[in-house]
Amino acid sequence: MKARLFILFVLVSLLANLPLVAISAASGAAQQPAKGGLRGQVTDPSGATVAGATVLLSNAAGASLGVTADKNGAYEFKDLAPGTYAVKAVAQGFALFSQDSVVIAAGQIARLNIALTIEVQEQKVTVTDSTTTVSVDPANNAGMIVIKDKDLEALSDDPDEFQSELQALAGPSAGPNGGQIYIDGFTAGQLPPKSSIREIRINQNPFSAEYDKLGYGRIEILTKPGTDNWHGQVQAQGTSSAFNSRDPFLGDATQPGYDSTFYNASVGGPLNKTTSFFFSIDRRNNNNLNIVSATVLDPTDPAETTPFSEAVPFPQTRTNLGPRFDFQLGPNNTLSVRYQYFRDNEQNEGVGGFNLASQAYNSLETEHTLQITDTQVLSPRVINETRFQYRHDVTEQAIVAAGLPFTVDNPTVNVQGAFISGPNSTGNQNDAQNSYELQNFTAITAGSHLIKFGGRLRITQDNNADTDNFNGQFTFASLSIYQNTIALLNAGETPAMIYAAGFGPKQYSVVSGTPALNETYVDIEPYVQDDWKFRPNITLSYGLRYEAQNGLGDHHDFAPRLGAAWGAGAKGKKAPIVVLRAGFGIFYDRFTQTLVEQQERLNGVLQTQTTITDPNCFPTANPAGDYGPSTCLAAGGAISALGTVYQNNPNLRTPYTMQTGISVERQLTKAANLAVTYLNSRGVHQYVTTNINAPLPCTVAGCDQATQPRPNPSAGDIYQYQDEGIFKQNQLIVNSSVRMGTKLSLFGYYTLNFAKADTAGPNTFASDAYDISADYGPTPYDIRNRLFLGGTIGLPYSFRLSPFVIAQSGAPYNVTTGADNNGDSIFNDRPAFATGCGAGAPLNLVETKLGCFNTAPVFGDTLVPYDYALSPGRFSFNLRVSKSFGFGAKKESANAGLGGPSGGTFGRPGGGGGRGGPGGGFGQGNPTNRRFGLTFSVSAQNLFNNVNVATPVGIVTSPIFGEANGLAGRPFSTTTANRRLDLQVLFSF
Repeated sequence: MKARLFILFVLVSLLANLPLVAISAASGAAQQPAKGGLRGQVTDPSGATVAGATVLLSNAAGASLGVTADKNGAYEFKDLAPGTYAVKAVAQGFALFSQDSVVIAAGQIARLNIALTIEVQEQKVTVTDSTTTVSVDPANNAGMIVIKDKDLEALSDDPDEFQSELQALAGPSAGPNGGQIYIDGFTAGQLPPKSSIREIRINQNPFSAEYDKLGYGRIEILTKPGTDNWHGQVQAQGTSSAFNSRDPFLGDATQPGYDSTFYNASVGGPLNKTTSFFFSIDRRNNNNLNIVSATVLDPTDPAETTPFSEAVPFPQTRTNLGPRFDFQLGPNNTLSVRYQYFRDNEQNEGVGGFNLASQAYNSLETEHTLQITDTQVLSPRVINETRFQYRHDVTEQAIVAAGLPFTVDNPTVNVQGAFISGPNSTGNQNDAQNSYELQNFTAITAGSHLIKFGGRLRITQDNNADTDNFNGQFTFASLSIYQNTIALLNAGETPAMIYAAGFGPKQYSVVSGTPALNETYVDIEPYVQDDWKFRPNITLSYGLRYEAQNGLGDHHDFAPRLGAAWGAGAKGKKAPIVVLRAGFGIFYDRFTQTLVEQQERLNGVLQTQTTITDPNCFPTANPAGDYGPSTCLAAGGAISALGTVYQNNPNLRTPYTMQTGISVERQLTKAANLAVTYLNSRGVHQYVTTNINAPLPCTVAGCDQATQPRPNPSAGDIYQYQDEGIFKQNQLIVNSSVRMGTKLSLFGYYTLNFAKADTAGPNTFASDAYDISADYGPTPYDIRNRLFLGGTIGLPYSFRLSPFVIAQSGAPYNVTTGADNNGDSIFNDRPAFATGCGAGAPLNLVETKLGCFNTAPVFGDTLVPYDYALSPGRFSFNLRVSKSFGFGAKKESANAGLGGPSGGTFGRPGGGGGRGGPGGGFGQGNPTNRRFGLTFSVSAQNLFNNVNVATPVGIVTSPIFGEANGLAGRPFSTTTANRRLDLQVLFSF
């Protein structure tokens, strides 16, 4: 299969490039005798030439030509019909140059020298139209968020917080799988250091066929190229427990001191006339805490339970570094090479919430990434770009467990809704991946058409060793059952007697077999796209994408994409005031390598899971011995002879989302716009896991499904991925952006969201294996309201405020019994509504803040709907305050901060091409017009100390049902502190 896919990709690439010859020939034959021309030179503010700048020429009909400035910065257009043209020029690191009404006379060569200067800000406001003007260009939708220069200061420098903030910015992407991050056009890999990022684009051109994932929620990161002048920065940042507020879930427990430091350095400049480079390095040293918040037996009196809190040290070190080199190989050829090294070491991971300190494990991840991008201007109308990425990632995980060996002699004990003790059942792991990604695309301007076609091939070779659940796990349905079990054991009762009394663990499971697995994953995705400027104020976009992979029998995944934009109020070269957009697309979610490996690993040959219901082998208070399957079998627990396995589904299809969007974009002022978008998303063939050998459903009232026969009585649990799930989502999104130079830049959105589904992803187990629709209801991503605001505000005396505000209403969460009521070995069954709770009520009736529930429902009882409960809302106000000092000679220009180029080729974000100009994006470190800058900052996360809690506990038998036992985490807070303050100093030149 891998060989066939590779051959298919090569053939598609060859066939896709054949039209280039015909188009170039036809273009030359159709040209009329030269009637005029335009030439000139592109320079930077110092007068130095800018090689590799792209110059675009368009006429009143919207037809455009493009050329690339040669090594001397010279450009030329020939054979131009007399008339009036518009000229634009872009080069990475410079602002967009734009000039209308360039007149070409018959028989004459006009000259236009292009000076890529950026105006110095001297206590005045510069309005940059290019970032807020609405347009019918599909890549310039007003619902897009662009963050660069000073706007980046609103985002955290900490890499983990930075990534969570980006996900929050992307908004509630449709469906259970969320959005995707692209780095210089590549998928996967670690985020680059923030200091090396030139620009971030979110939700751009959402219905383009160039991308596989949903456009709403797509995050594109473009790194900085080298510059024609030397620039650099050094910064240090840190915090300690003395600055931060205490985690409220720590209670009265002792809080050890903790601290965090972060260092960054970057430098860029020319190596020679045709080569430049940029280098950045990050180092983070975190000595944070993981907060345990559980309910355990009182160590002085096991007959009582008590809340238990503990702060466990959580040290982390992270190094992230890499250079980027940009080469001008010729007047029409640029090459970009980027390397990144990443190393992350974490200790005492896996602790917190219900997980006691014994659950700790250590992890180490190292990653090497090499990216190469080659951009060639084949003719004034044709550009081709080839990208290649190689990524080598090694991840290791080692169980700590206070030095105890990870064997069946030390099982995990999971008491539902109370605590988890013993070694972490995820086990020791070692994973080594080699990933290859090859892309090629061609962009052609043909009259009023912009045609793009290309494809992507990805190959991942994975060598994985996984001992998940090799130590075995006992699961108790409630703390009260565990408490009675321990009491009876201490009283000398045998496991058989305890079981007969109705206590003991509900389940014991253990995996045995071979840990190692090797797997190669391949997918291929060619596409074609045409943006047709039907009229100056009307653009039609249409494209088709094809996707295929190994490990799945479905190879017919065609994804059409359609879009249209109409501008009202446009006159001549004047931009429209209002733009109406509409789009439709089909977007596939791949059957990932993780899922392929899961069903191949636990197949009954390589590995087998033995699951025992109501085992009689739970150890005494301080046991010693083997608690493997044979021991429990001897104790008389119910077990299937063949254990638990995953079985391939030969009819499995690829899930996809059909998304329709309609938006209205309005130019409010020269510096502000507004976009209102309605999105309808419908997902079909969504993945869900079922037990296809679960006990058969009941058909008469009062029946207990756990006692029903199985379809195959001689087999145990058989798990299988199904594609029967659906989801439906409707969103109303309001975006607005205000861009007024360095003095004010604000952007934000509000989203009204409705989402229902019967699955939350492929690893979601259906509570009823024979009726997936029983779980149809609100989803975890059915967050009704979400609000975001960010940006930067310039104040007198070089002070600057950078707010980052996010608020959302509560998310639904499921209510469960904590037990396996229907005998399918999965603890996700829901209770039934009941009456009669109170004194003298049966033990299966539980009174809660949400009402009376029956934890042992039978056929005919009305079950609680899926995701019945609602968690509290969340709000966080993050703010960075900075003060800059400039010294040294005055620069000829300073980065205005907000008017940079759209980047990439024909508006496409790209990683290749050319050098930047003065500043090169370094403006975020030195807003003054002096050669050297020194900036002091204070950053506050959750400034108002609002307590944002995690999803509450949904197990009705839990002592804290309906309450949370931890903070919500990023971007609302951290695992260590509810409010955090960081101090930072940055020197730039």
